[in-house]
Amino acid sequence: MTEKSDKNTTKGRPKIQLDCDQIRRLAELQCSRGEIAYVMGCSVDTLDRHHKACINEGKAQGKIKLRRAMYRNAVEKDNAVMQIWLSKNYLGFQDQPATEESSSVLPWEESKDDSK
Repeated sequence: MTEKSDKNTTKGRPKIQLDCDQIRRLAELQCSRGEIAYVMGCSVDTLDRHHKACINEGKAQGKIKLRRAMYRNAVEKDNAVMQIWLSKNYLGFQDQPATEESSSVLPWEESKDDSK
């Protein structure tokens, strides 16, 4: 019979050590999971299995930072384009006015002073 080798040896691939802070920073920039995996030198499956929370947190922080920057740009810097975009997306404003029988003729009344 063969004896077992050292109990300290492990089978399979060596575990890869990934920096959660770097993953979070890449996710803040809204990098895709594929892009993050490429930079980190691992598979997308590895990221999903072991670092999903870091990615989700980073993506959420990135969206918060972007929303804050957009709001500051619209309100503090009086950027009209950003104000219009935010009003359309958050307040439901539209370019077209509400259509209420737009084909009807407006009533016309002449004043007594105009008839001279």
